[in-house]
Amino acid sequence: MNESASQAFENDHLSLEPFSQRLEEFLMIEHGFTDGSLVISLNAPFGSGKSTFLSMWAGDMKTRRQQDAAVPVVLMLNAWESDYCGDPLLAIITGLIQAAKEKGLNSNSDEGKRIREAAKDAAWFTLGLANNLVSRITGIDPLAAGDVAEKKKAARKEPPPDFVSLYEKRSVSLKKLKDTLRAIFGSERPQAFVFVDELDRCRPDYAISYLETIKHVFDIHGLVFVLAVDYDQLSCSARALFGRDLNFEEYYRKFVQRSLSLPEPDSGAMRKLAEHYTARFLNLAGKRENATNLHTTLKYIVDLVVALRMTPRQIQEAFRILGHATAKSPRLTGQMFWCASAMATFLVCLKVAKRDLYQRIGTGKVSDLELGQFLYALNISNPNRWFVIYVTGRYEAEAINVLELGRTMKDLGYLPQGNELNPSVAFREYFDGWDYADDDRVRKTFVLIETAATFG
Repeated sequence: MNESASQAFENDHLSLEPFSQRLEEFLMIEHGFTDGSLVISLNAPFGSGKSTFLSMWAGDMKTRRQQDAAVPVVLMLNAWESDYCGDPLLAIITGLIQAAKEKGLNSNSDEGKRIREAAKDAAWFTLGLANNLVSRITGIDPLAAGDVAEKKKAARKEPPPDFVSLYEKRSVSLKKLKDTLRAIFGSERPQAFVFVDELDRCRPDYAISYLETIKHVFDIHGLVFVLAVDYDQLSCSARALFGRDLNFEEYYRKFVQRSLSLPEPDSGAMRKLAEHYTARFLNLAGKRENATNLHTTLKYIVDLVVALRMTPRQIQEAFRILGHATAKSPRLTGQMFWCASAMATFLVCLKVAKRDLYQRIGTGKVSDLELGQFLYALNISNPNRWFVIYVTGRYEAEAINVLELGRTMKDLGYLPQGNELNPSVAFREYFDGWDYADDDRVRKTFVLIETAATFG
């Protein structure tokens, strides 16, 4: 595999290209140890960048295939987009017909016609079978609901269907479809990678039907399926259908041979992503000028998103809000003081990642000790600094209860036992960093963010 940077990964802000290369090599080898299709579950929470990763990886494979026919054909399927159709078979078949064309087959060739014809028969019987599942869950038969008024009389006169014959015809049609697909994609070497995204967003019955369809219809040696899912969310969907006592881990193992996780970004990748969003949301030439010191703000936000384990989607939302809240405007013309900038960054990240704590800080319902304990448990760099920024933003120098705050800081380990606290001296640079304003600056920052969030 080509180790050079791919154009498809040009916007790979989380440095996932090496992972795609390792994963592709693994799939090419692991496929040889399965009898049918290889099905892999790629797990990560919502907002972690699964869709972006699959899109970049697919683009890279398509580019390489133009130069090397040994690279498998790749197709992207968004399960959620076909949810409303109620038939995963047709959604997958449509993609595989396109994949067959990309393998060099003309859509009007005999092979293309065979896929379409086999799919038509199988889809009809499979839709009828899927109907039974929907009917059991909802009490409604979607097929029977159509044109009922016009066909009531005729239906009464028709003899009851021969369900044994229907089952036999369905079995024959599905075998015909599998034989057709096997003739095109069947191989000891993977011929097609099928990336399935957004399965965890589908209705529970459709998500399970999708898995069942892959298992029973597309179990063909030569096909590799990669299911990008939020494992916990998918397990909730399955339990909503089969009951809370379902052992989802064992149930899911019926469909997938291996479960892997999308790597969590390290601090270097987070900084790369933050730099991208800084240019996109905080300081965009000709559109927005930011009132913070961008170099310092970037350092703050990288520390916070790593400590809070924020997903890429959460990070993007944080930058959107911060961009609005700290943009220069008629109400904010100068440069923000450094403590105000740090607190704005801190609160925005909490708003996105720890909303309950954010709301309680904004309404003054969090004690100094509780916030200090949170910072210490967060494992953020220099928690003492963040604590003092908060304290000096919450209180005026003269209003600080020196004895109580001293005890709190000693309990937190921020102040050595036996030392006495002198806020006017110890916190001078922080009060300067707030510009010695005489009101609750943390509360003002909270209101600023809420106002910006309302419109952003």
